[in-house]
Amino acid sequence: MRYFTNISLNDRTFIKALVFSVLSSVAMIIVLMCIMSAVLTFSSLLPYEYLEYIMIAIDAIGVLFGGYIGARINKSQGLIIGLINGAIILVALLICGFCLNTGTLTLITLLKAVVIILFSSFGGVKGVNVKERIRIK
Repeated sequence: MRYFTNISLNDRTFIKALVFSVLSSVAMIIVLMCIMSAVLTFSSLLPYEYLEYIMIAIDAIGVLFGGYIGARINKSQGLIIGLINGAIILVALLICGFCLNTGTLTLITLLKAVVIILFSSFGGVKGVNVKERIRIK
């Protein structure tokens, strides 16, 4: 319980880390989706049935990257930054899905939610626990 007592949302570093975390997650997801759409356009190697699982993997990689970046900026509270990052990305994906009339609450949606939250929090934890580079002067 003592780990959660020093969280202040007014801290500029925390807010900056969270904003960069979400923006880097979105950027990574967009880049990976563009790459995957180019691969799917120019080749017919992957069947259409695997598209949902590919999107879950792309979302997982994107939020892992975002959680890592946010935790590296803040240098503490990686789990909290990762969880908030994952929640924001998940809500944004669900809202976009419902606005496009393609969003339904299915087992795939639950799987996507669990994967996004887990990978984002794992990225936050890994971002805090990375050792600094040894610089020889």
